Amino acid sequence: MKKLCILLCTVLLFCACSKKQDGKVLATIDDDKITTEEFSKALDKIPMNMKMVVATESGKKNYLDNMIMKRLILREAKKEKIDSDKDFLERLDEIKDQLLMETLLKKKLSMDGKLTDEDLKKYYDAHKEEFKKDGEINTRHVLVKTEEEAKQIQAKIQKGDDFSDLAKKYSIDPNAKTTGGDIGFHPKGTLLPEYEAAAFKLKKVGQISGIVKTQFGYHIIRLEGAKPATYVAFEEVKDFIKQKIGQEKQKELFDKYVSDLKKAAKITINEQLLKPEEKAEKKIGPSDKPEAKPEAKPEKPVVKDEGKPKK
Repeated sequence: MKKLCILLCTVLLFCACSKKQDGKVLATIDDDKITTEEFSKALDKIPMNMKMVVATESGKKNYLDNMIMKRLILREAKKEKIDSDKDFLERLDEIKDQLLMETLLKKKLSMDGKLTDEDLKKYYDAHKEEFKKDGEINTRHVLVKTEEEAKQIQAKIQKGDDFSDLAKKYSIDPNAKTTGGDIGFHPKGTLLPEYEAAAFKLKKVGQISGIVKTQFGYHIIRLEGAKPATYVAFEEVKDFIKQKIGQEKQKELFDKYVSDLKKAAKITINEQLLKPEEKAEKKIGPSDKPEAKPEAKPEKPVVKDEGKPKK
């Protein structure tokens, strides 16, 4: 009981302090004021993933500066009477119509609480192949510049030299000095095609490939480990499935809703007006015939007067 009284007193004190705080003026822009209450309400509207950005003092200052900027621009817009501008009003009608439709459809097509874990699990079981992960292999390699060097490394491996030590000593792969040529686990489609083709042919751990040429040089590959194909756990994809089913269900509901609206309304369409206009060909009549031009008389050849030859 004592603890409850202390808790209630603390809450009342906090509320009293908050109300007192809300009456304070945080910033002024000429005669315009931004109170702590307005600022707090604006912060509350920020999406959850952005709240951490404004949690710090510098974040709040930046957000307040943004509010001041908006007030200044809005004030200028009112001075210019933008709200009575024809283009503005047309755009406002478009936005209003869009908002009306979005609000109505959100109300009519809401899927909140309609999908249970059982529904999601049924979908997962029925589409399990969609959540299959390919098998992966772990390989180690020695990379050299020439085929002759690769043959020399191959001979050392056959003699029993340690593969990892050879990679550290001879491989031109910059990571080999520390990894001994180990490149980790990779599924198909993530390695160089020539390297991958040879690596996935290796079936037993410790098995070594022949010399494999790629754009980087000549490789000798050893299989270090393999993971079989597996399925992604239901818990890992549950949210994805919920979103996917939700979208599919909403589309079904939308199509049915629009179909019902069309059935309830009397709709007539003059399809003739949708057809492209045909250009009428102009018929040539007697008056449209081109006038015959008088036959041109041949011009007389022009003789140049070159003058008499000088004596």
